[in-house]
Amino acid sequence: MGLSASQARLLTLTARLNNNELRAQKISNAKIRLADSIEFASEEYIKALSDTELSYTTYDEMGNQVSTKLTGAALYTYSPIKNQYGLVNAAGQLLVTELDGNNFEESDTLEEFLDKYGLLAPLDQAEIIEIKNPEYDDAYAAYVKEYQDWKDREPKLEDYTKTEMVPSVNNEIYDAVIHSGGCLSLAIGGASCYMHVLSDLIGPGEVKTSDGHIYTIYDGSCEEHNNTWCWNTAQHGTATFAPITEMLKEGYCSGDVIEGGSETVEAEYGTVTVGGPASDPNMTLWQRAVDLLWEVHEEYRIGSSTGGDAKPESLEKFFYFVEHDLKQAVKEPVTTIDYEAYEDAHQKWVLEEPDEFNVPMFIEKAVRTVTDADKAQWYINLWHRMNGESDYKAGYMNDPEYVASEDGWVTDSKTGQSYAILEDGLMNDPKWIEFALKSGVITMEQAQYTEIGEAGSGLKNVSWTSIIYTSVTEVAEESNEIKKTKAEVKFNRAQQEIEAKDKQFDNDLKRLDTEHNALQTEYESIQNVINKNVERTFKTFS
Repeated sequence: MGLSASQARLLTLTARLNNNELRAQKISNAKIRLADSIEFASEEYIKALSDTELSYTTYDEMGNQVSTKLTGAALYTYSPIKNQYGLVNAAGQLLVTELDGNNFEESDTLEEFLDKYGLLAPLDQAEIIEIKNPEYDDAYAAYVKEYQDWKDREPKLEDYTKTEMVPSVNNEIYDAVIHSGGCLSLAIGGASCYMHVLSDLIGPGEVKTSDGHIYTIYDGSCEEHNNTWCWNTAQHGTATFAPITEMLKEGYCSGDVIEGGSETVEAEYGTVTVGGPASDPNMTLWQRAVDLLWEVHEEYRIGSSTGGDAKPESLEKFFYFVEHDLKQAVKEPVTTIDYEAYEDAHQKWVLEEPDEFNVPMFIEKAVRTVTDADKAQWYINLWHRMNGESDYKAGYMNDPEYVASEDGWVTDSKTGQSYAILEDGLMNDPKWIEFALKSGVITMEQAQYTEIGEAGSGLKNVSWTSIIYTSVTEVAEESNEIKKTKAEVKFNRAQQEIEAKDKQFDNDLKRLDTEHNALQTEYESIQNVINKNVERTFKTFS
């Protein structure tokens, strides 16, 4: 073989050697990846071996043990030989199925709730009992309030007063008249000299009656008759009576009507008879004095200091003017009991008395008995737990504190909400229940009976008590045999596949190693030939 051919062959062998080394490296890398695969398969298998699930064990009616996966539905399904448990969220609310939640929301009483589960006998088989009327307490409270309000409105005598203007004890006009001296005293005896008092009140000067007559009052002596003693002479000091005259012009007559036409008055100055027609309340006192003096002036005997005898009816008019018109000329308010207004108000109040209370305390009610006491107890417990606090914890009509004649079903009405509805998907999902219990999202409660009643009397004193799920005897943590078996089969298959591939890789490496050794031997042989040819050539030309 020539030098050129040897050199070409040497290059070919070098390329093949490099290719074999690359292939060997790839196979080695593949073997490393196989090691990773076997490690991954081992981890899955080990995880499956340690995987567990919560199971729930109950007993059927024959006493046979039945084990199922733990779900909310399994806990809430009634069975005669079974403890009653509940799932509770972080808010303390009992998680219930959609069915139980809907039944509760559609029921206003425990009776209606039990009827949803077919636990009550037909109505025609019900027991008729007397129960406390649910409307009684509110109705009686309303009646008591209404009656008390009525009593509080009873009129009080001291609240009914009236203020009247009565003659004042400080009456300057009246005092001036009754202290005018002898003229008034003689008038009591029947003399006409009372006209001097009227003249004093009217005051000196020309005056005019209401019907148009004009006459003059003289101070001391009458110029018409040239005589001191006349009917129209002021005899008691005009200066004293001047302010009284002005007061008369501001005041008005009383208008009092005297029953029977006359009356006897015990006055400070003596006993007098008062009478005559009622005065005009729209007429001033001064005008009345002017008119009265004109009405009686013809009775006066000119020149007589007493004026002679007066007519009785004229004296009655004068004393009416004194005791009714002048006496009330100055008034002051006086508050007195208004008996008439009080009697009217009291009669009206009596008519407002509330009607007699007639709502019966007890009414008849048909009480339907339960058909399955144990199952009914299960749902009674559920009702009370969903209902929050309740008067009767268990045993319809069996609790010693329960009085059928007063209570019946009526008092067991809903008072609050201490539950939440869990959708059926989660309620039937064992994985969710297991996760929620283990992570503390939910906890468990058990309906516990602190006292057992006599046979046939039912259970009483039921209370829902918090309990750790790991301490519940019916709940156990077991291996998942199906998952474990599947993982084992998968691991064995993966191991066999990996071993087969590894063996194939080993064979490929052996073949590459054999080929590599052959190529290396040939490479070294050709290399020696080339070296010898080069050496021989150098010797030839040296």
